[in-house]
Amino acid sequence: MNNPGIVLTKKGVVVIDPGSSLQSGEMVLKKVATITKDPVIAVFNTHIHGDHWLGNDAIFRAYPKVVIYAHPKMMAKTTEAGPFWVGFMNQLTDNAVRGTKPVPPNLGIENDETLTLGGLHFKAYHSGHAHTDGDLMVEVVEEKVIFLGDNVIDRAVRRMDDGSFPGSVKACDLALSTKAEHFVPGHGNTNGRALVTSYRDFLNTLYQSVKKYQAKGLTDFEMKDKVVADLKPYQQWLNFNSEIGKFISLAYLEAERESF
Repeated sequence: MNNPGIVLTKKGVVVIDPGSSLQSGEMVLKKVATITKDPVIAVFNTHIHGDHWLGNDAIFRAYPKVVIYAHPKMMAKTTEAGPFWVGFMNQLTDNAVRGTKPVPPNLGIENDETLTLGGLHFKAYHSGHAHTDGDLMVEVVEEKVIFLGDNVIDRAVRRMDDGSFPGSVKACDLALSTKAEHFVPGHGNTNGRALVTSYRDFLNTLYQSVKKYQAKGLTDFEMKDKVVADLKPYQQWLNFNSEIGKFISLAYLEAERESF
């Protein structure tokens, strides 16, 4: 459901976002076993949405001493969010992920911290409230790759219920300020800088359009067709038609809060 990352180091394997269930995490470990016999030495979780971190369960069962890193704001929510996301994933899959237990991260990492793991440098980025308030982007410096979590989605309109539009634009700009050449989104295909700039521009265009029509006194319902017209370059993106109304409403509420 998401994009798990596997990074090979001299001391072992580092996994970024092992997936949405015990079973997803087990599949990640099976894939690792086809590449190397080295153990998993660390995991990074990019944010609180369970499709990215419930796979911790499989990693922890196989490697009970593994260190699982996340931003402290994400860690603070796992007790409440874990059972919800296990239930939600079972609901989506007709209980196909039963047996999954929410295993939380066990060590916090802040913005601009760099860890040396197996000879590689993993640099953490947190720009504030973006897709959630506890997002972590992870750059593998020597490999010139950055794992973006859901701060960037590849040509799709997906879930901003916990997010901030200008905050997400800021996160995209932060990712673009690195020396990374390969950008891995939370969902969809890996690409170069264009992946990030297109998603940033989509969010910014939508938010500025909503603010423009809000200033003219239009409600979110009244402005929908006008905002959609402003988003013509993005109308073929996945889920656009089904999700754009919700995105406009969320942007409208955030712009309203911003005006106070």
